[in-house]
Amino acid sequence: MNRTPTIGSAVIDRLHQLGVRHIFGIPGDYVLSLYQLIEASPIQHVGTTREDCAGFAADAYARINGIGAVCVTYCVGGLNTVNAIACAYAERSPVVLLTGSPGLSERIRTPYMHHMVRDFSTQREVFEKITVAAISLDDPSTAEREMDRAFAALLRYRRPIYIEIPRDLVHTPLAHPLRPLCLDDEPSDTAALDEAIAEVRAMLTMASRPAILAGAEIGRFGLQDDLTRLVERLNVPIASTLLGKSVIREDHPLYAGVYGGLIARDEVQQFINASDCLLILGSILSDVEDLNADSPLLSEGRTIHATADRVAIKHHRYDAIRFQDFVKALVSNPLPSFPSRPLPAPLAVGQDIIAPDTPVTLNGLFRHLDSLLNEHTLVIADVGESLFAAADLHVHRRFEFLSPAYYTSMGFAVPAAVGASFADPSLRPIVLVGDGAFQMTGTELSTAVRYGQTPIVIVLNNRGYSTEREILEGPFNDVHEWGYERICDMIGGGVGTRINTQGEFERGLTAALADSSRLYVMNVLLDPADRSAGMVRLAHRLAKRLSTDRP
Repeated sequence: MNRTPTIGSAVIDRLHQLGVRHIFGIPGDYVLSLYQLIEASPIQHVGTTREDCAGFAADAYARINGIGAVCVTYCVGGLNTVNAIACAYAERSPVVLLTGSPGLSERIRTPYMHHMVRDFSTQREVFEKITVAAISLDDPSTAEREMDRAFAALLRYRRPIYIEIPRDLVHTPLAHPLRPLCLDDEPSDTAALDEAIAEVRAMLTMASRPAILAGAEIGRFGLQDDLTRLVERLNVPIASTLLGKSVIREDHPLYAGVYGGLIARDEVQQFINASDCLLILGSILSDVEDLNADSPLLSEGRTIHATADRVAIKHHRYDAIRFQDFVKALVSNPLPSFPSRPLPAPLAVGQDIIAPDTPVTLNGLFRHLDSLLNEHTLVIADVGESLFAAADLHVHRRFEFLSPAYYTSMGFAVPAAVGASFADPSLRPIVLVGDGAFQMTGTELSTAVRYGQTPIVIVLNNRGYSTEREILEGPFNDVHEWGYERICDMIGGGVGTRINTQGEFERGLTAALADSSRLYVMNVLLDPADRSAGMVRLAHRLAKRLSTDRP
């Protein structure tokens, strides 16, 4: 006989049914009852040092696992996660934010409770702006229906949801045993889908230079195999956005490179822009991520643009088609195949030998790192040079690259390594993080030590914010110098090294990769004026844009 669940246990059960095996967060009095239920469930609680780090960890976990979760207390905890949840929303990462709130009975007796801001609904109202569903389970008779509605929205759009439970209702029984999960997700309109595929077929039939641009939503919806089959059936070149980097193996013979509005190589930009039919699958439009909304590709009706929000072909919109149904229909329906054509020349890799006693540079560092990546490494790049230089790395498998490439929030990478290590323990995270970003969230390495994780953290120490220096130089871009390698002493684990030369970096990275029993922190001292090729491209395009904006 099925037990009658409580509101709290029903949420935990649903999370487990959907694939959550770890939940990140920090306890507080409004969620202690929820934490008690988590401890009694098959889901492991992972304690972090900060709530925003819990959010970033859950985001990375969700990108690999398909769903992530964070549990924090009311307002002082929840509002600390706003930036991380906003990042997950912007980049379509399905994260569940579970939080408590003052009990309903308490609100009658005491109009103002600790942690409260303005009124009891303020926190939920904040998250309504950055989630696809924000609910308060304050009625046992509707709780199951409301939570399943929220979970359906999370799976439909692959974006965060917010679930709040007043603390005096956590143990309140539902009216009946928990029913099988019913997500009530409406299927695509078959007539509209057939019409859309017919329009795609007509466009491709008239095309001579088609290409595919793949974004992160391909990975969020688990469509990587479908994408590969589509590319190979059509025999057309494919580029990825920076956020979608590694959504297809970059050693695939039809892979053209990373396409992005500000950092892609000119050869890739020109190649994709010259397409007479571009299938944009799972990518949003932004200045950093891919083509701008005023691109001739769009204005001239040369695009097929499909995301979780809509499918648009030329200037026609198909709102009744689900993204995953559209992609699968592209694979299963007859479409024309195209003759092979030359791709942009791959990025030239320097063949000159760098002397071991030469001061370490971004070029030498990333060239050597690129040569050592394999199927068991996962690159997690923070923003700045960590991201722009990493854009030119060659990844060898899917999901080998994670970054906040569109939202570009500093401080993502270190806590993301914690989440990624729980999502797939078989991968060794290599964390690329600038000194400024490390100062924001680098102490989350203590969580990695606590749980026996062994990331390799490469701190690009150029003593400031390099991206901002390129836009507008000033002393406000400088950061205080830390002995980053000494954090291992503070957190009680790991090996810290200070890197000055190319030889020291190569020996240090080799030692770190050979030792999977400990985390490593490499404090790489760089010339503040050193710039990667990706940063140079970014700076050049920003300068050009700013010059056209001046009166």
